[in-house]
Amino acid sequence: MFFQALFSPVIDLYIFYRLSGWKFKREDYAFSIVFIGTCVLAGSVVQIDDFLVDIIQAFLIFLFSYLVKKEKKVKFIFGAILFFELLDLLITISAEIILLIFDISSSSMTFVFLLVEFVIIVIIQKYYLKIRKLLNDRNSSIFIGLIFYVYLSSSIVYFLALKSTHMTIVFEVSLSLLVLQIVFSVITYIAIIKVQKGLLTKQEQKEQKFQLELANADRKAKEAENKELILKQQQLSSEMEQLQEYSNYLDKNEDDLHRFKHDYQNILNGLKVSAQEGNTAEVVKILDQYTETQFNKKALRKYNGVNHIHEKNLKSIAIAKLSKLYSLGLDYSFDCEHDISRIPDSVNILDLVRIIGITFDNAAEESQALIKETGNSNSARIDAMYYQENGDFEFEIRNRVRKSGVATDKISQKNYTTKKHHMGLGLANVKEITHKYEDSMIVNYYVDDGWFTFDLTILPDSESGTEK
Repeated sequence: MFFQALFSPVIDLYIFYRLSGWKFKREDYAFSIVFIGTCVLAGSVVQIDDFLVDIIQAFLIFLFSYLVKKEKKVKFIFGAILFFELLDLLITISAEIILLIFDISSSSMTFVFLLVEFVIIVIIQKYYLKIRKLLNDRNSSIFIGLIFYVYLSSSIVYFLALKSTHMTIVFEVSLSLLVLQIVFSVITYIAIIKVQKGLLTKQEQKEQKFQLELANADRKAKEAENKELILKQQQLSSEMEQLQEYSNYLDKNEDDLHRFKHDYQNILNGLKVSAQEGNTAEVVKILDQYTETQFNKKALRKYNGVNHIHEKNLKSIAIAKLSKLYSLGLDYSFDCEHDISRIPDSVNILDLVRIIGITFDNAAEESQALIKETGNSNSARIDAMYYQENGDFEFEIRNRVRKSGVATDKISQKNYTTKKHHMGLGLANVKEITHKYEDSMIVNYYVDDGWFTFDLTILPDSESGTEK
């Protein structure tokens, strides 16, 4: 029928444009005229077989989509073409079945055809977005494959319908099988989608769990980083306070020395008469008494020698530990006669600072324990020094110890401590650090005559094999 041959490609083109989402432009109008004209010419005038008309339609739309519209989604184009071709074929089969069952006129058939086409337009207009999504989502290959399968099955039934002049048993069976295949295809598609959704849900759960683990790991890393930053800030703040205290200490001593110098000159002028009369013993006694009242000997020795340390890390740890000993009220001395600007490159300065810090802390702890045991604050004593000559570096610290008779090999064992009911490390940490520098660092420690001595020497770079 000419009317069907004209109206069918219009509906097919409408369905394709609805699914593709393209907006009509000048080239679309031109293509529509060519497409509809070619289909009418092939189907009605030349009367080419419907299968060939379908192939021509598919070929024209594919070329236009790919070459003119530059649509690179080949699978989507193929799926959209298959979809409207399947609908077109099902309408044609329905029309042939009606003609085989009922003896109706051509005008009545046209009315039925228009009614069916109108229903299809309404359905497409309502569900085209969902159909477009099915042609584009991750399961689009399954959906397009099922359309293709139903299209082939429908083509076989249509071929049998063309060969029959009435409803034969073979045609009825084929038609029944087609209906069953369509139902089976729909059920299969739904089942596959459910299975995939289940798998996807499990995968999403795994991904969510993985993302959660990543987030927790990232949070812990940030917390650790923040904690480390806070510790560094606290350490920096502590060092700044110690340096400020050291600066104030220097300023105060400088003022005291200026005042002492001025007062001393006045006192000397006042004692000239006594000196001229030969009373030297009286002069010396008066000067000693004045010196004792004007100066705190411990305060003067608090940071003795620190001014010769120019390596900031060594200076910082020295100031920190001397300040601690002073605040604890312990008797101590510190010497650094030569300027120290650097240490040999063979040793990491932070490892050296750790060793110095541990040994100072051990000495302070033992001194406090000794004072507690003896009840005499003068029983404890700590002596420390930095020394450098010919590119080496030496650190020595010694302190009085209790009469425990502890061997040095035992106090260097991990988890050993001289305190009861307490798990300490003794010198195990120091031993662990120095083990890395066997070729460049010499460490000795021993107990002799009530004194524990720790001596560390870093060899010059030329002797340790690290000279550049």
